[in-house]
Amino acid sequence: MFSFNFTRIRDYIMRFVKPSLYMGGVDYFLNMWKTSDAKDRGILLLVFAPMFLCLAGLILSIVYFVLFVLPSYLFRVIGWGLLVTLFGMGGKYFYSYFTGKSSSNTTRQSSAEFIDVQFTENKRSNA
Repeated sequence: MFSFNFTRIRDYIMRFVKPSLYMGGVDYFLNMWKTSDAKDRGILLLVFAPMFLCLAGLILSIVYFVLFVLPSYLFRVIGWGLLVTLFGMGGKYFYSYFTGKSSSNTTRQSSAEFIDVQFTENKRSNA
Protein backbone atom coordinates (compact mmCIF):
# COMPACT_ATOMS: atom_id res chain seq x y z
CA MET A 1 0.00 0.00 0.00
CA PHE A 2 0.98 3.61 -0.48
CA SER A 3 2.05 5.41 2.67
CA PHE A 4 3.00 9.01 3.14
CA ASN A 5 6.58 9.68 4.03
CA PHE A 6 6.83 13.35 4.89
CA THR A 7 10.61 13.36 4.98
CA ARG A 8 10.70 12.20 1.36
CA ILE A 9 8.20 14.91 0.39
CA ARG A 10 10.20 17.55 2.27
CA ASP A 11 13.46 16.42 0.62
CA TYR A 12 11.79 16.46 -2.81
CA ILE A 13 10.53 20.01 -2.29
CA MET A 14 13.90 21.14 -0.95
CA ARG A 15 15.58 19.97 -4.16
CA PHE A 16 13.68 22.75 -5.92
CA VAL A 17 13.97 25.35 -3.15
CA LYS A 18 17.60 24.96 -2.07
CA PRO A 19 19.23 26.41 -5.22
CA SER A 20 17.14 29.56 -4.94
CA LEU A 21 17.98 29.84 -1.24
CA TYR A 22 21.69 29.60 -2.02
CA MET A 23 21.42 32.13 -4.82
CA GLY A 24 19.27 34.47 -2.75
CA GLY A 25 21.71 34.66 0.12
CA VAL A 26 19.57 32.97 2.76
CA ASP A 27 22.27 30.39 3.39
CA TYR A 28 24.87 33.16 3.75
CA PHE A 29 22.55 35.06 6.09
CA LEU A 30 21.95 32.02 8.32
CA ASN A 31 25.67 31.21 8.56
CA MET A 32 26.51 34.82 9.43
CA TRP A 33 23.64 35.01 11.95
CA LYS A 34 25.04 32.05 13.93
CA THR A 35 28.48 33.60 14.39
CA SER A 36 27.61 37.29 14.90
CA ASP A 37 26.93 39.48 17.94
CA ALA A 38 24.00 41.87 18.48
CA LYS A 39 25.50 44.75 16.45
CA ASP A 40 26.25 42.52 13.46
CA ARG A 41 22.81 40.92 13.66
CA GLY A 42 21.21 44.35 13.45
CA ILE A 43 23.29 45.17 10.37
CA LEU A 44 22.37 41.79 8.83
CA LEU A 45 18.67 42.49 9.39
CA LEU A 46 19.07 45.92 7.85
CA VAL A 47 20.87 44.87 4.70
CA PHE A 48 18.85 41.69 4.12
CA ALA A 49 15.46 43.34 4.82
CA PRO A 50 14.54 43.69 1.09
CA MET A 51 15.23 39.99 0.56
CA PHE A 52 13.00 39.08 3.50
CA LEU A 53 10.23 41.33 2.22
CA CYS A 54 10.39 39.59 -1.16
CA LEU A 55 10.40 36.20 0.54
CA ALA A 56 7.36 37.20 2.60
CA GLY A 57 5.61 38.38 -0.58
CA LEU A 58 6.34 35.06 -2.25
CA ILE A 59 4.95 33.13 0.71
CA LEU A 60 1.85 35.33 0.87
CA SER A 61 1.28 34.85 -2.86
CA ILE A 62 1.39 31.08 -2.44
CA VAL A 63 -0.94 31.23 0.58
CA TYR A 64 -3.35 33.50 -1.32
CA PHE A 65 -3.43 31.11 -4.27
CA VAL A 66 -4.05 28.06 -2.08
CA LEU A 67 -6.69 29.71 0.11
CA PHE A 68 -8.64 31.73 -2.46
CA VAL A 69 -7.87 31.01 -6.11
CA LEU A 70 -7.70 27.22 -6.01
CA PRO A 71 -10.93 26.71 -3.98
CA SER A 72 -12.70 29.26 -6.16
CA TYR A 73 -11.75 27.33 -9.27
CA LEU A 74 -12.74 23.98 -7.75
CA PHE A 75 -16.10 25.32 -6.52
CA ARG A 76 -16.75 26.81 -9.96
CA VAL A 77 -16.16 23.45 -11.67
CA ILE A 78 -18.29 21.60 -9.10
CA GLY A 79 -21.04 24.24 -9.44
CA TRP A 80 -21.18 23.90 -13.22
CA GLY A 81 -21.31 20.12 -12.86
CA LEU A 82 -24.22 20.38 -10.43
CA LEU A 83 -26.07 22.78 -12.73
CA VAL A 84 -25.61 20.45 -15.71
CA THR A 85 -26.96 17.56 -13.64
CA LEU A 86 -29.89 19.60 -12.29
CA PHE A 87 -30.98 20.93 -15.68
CA GLY A 88 -30.40 17.56 -17.34
CA MET A 89 -32.68 15.82 -14.84
CA GLY A 90 -35.23 18.65 -15.15
CA GLY A 91 -35.20 18.37 -18.92
CA LYS A 92 -35.67 14.61 -18.70
CA TYR A 93 -38.61 15.02 -16.29
CA PHE A 94 -40.38 17.73 -18.29
CA TYR A 95 -39.84 15.89 -21.59
CA SER A 96 -41.57 12.80 -20.20
CA TYR A 97 -44.25 15.00 -18.55
CA PHE A 98 -45.17 16.93 -21.72
CA THR A 99 -44.81 14.15 -24.28
CA GLY A 100 -45.74 11.09 -22.26
CA LYS A 101 -42.63 9.35 -23.58
CA SER A 102 -39.80 8.25 -21.41
CA SER A 103 -36.35 9.47 -22.35
CA SER A 104 -34.61 6.80 -20.31
CA ASN A 105 -31.69 4.97 -21.90
CA THR A 106 -32.40 1.81 -19.96
CA THR A 107 -34.37 -0.90 -21.70
CA ARG A 108 -37.62 -1.63 -19.94
CA GLN A 109 -39.63 -4.71 -20.60
CA SER A 110 -43.34 -4.44 -21.15
CA SER A 111 -45.64 -6.30 -18.82
CA ALA A 112 -46.31 -8.88 -21.55
CA GLU A 113 -42.69 -9.94 -21.53
CA PHE A 114 -42.61 -10.68 -17.81
CA ILE A 115 -43.08 -14.24 -16.72
CA ASP A 116 -44.96 -14.59 -13.49
CA VAL A 117 -43.80 -17.54 -11.48
CA GLN A 118 -45.35 -18.58 -8.25
CA PHE A 119 -43.13 -20.40 -5.85
CA THR A 120 -44.69 -22.88 -3.49
CA GLU A 121 -43.11 -24.63 -0.60
CA ASN A 122 -43.02 -28.42 -0.68
CA LYS A 123 -44.10 -29.80 2.64
CA ARG A 124 -42.80 -33.22 3.44
CA SER A 125 -44.28 -35.29 6.10
CA ASN A 126 -41.99 -36.96 8.54
CA ALA A 127 -42.97 -40.58 8.57
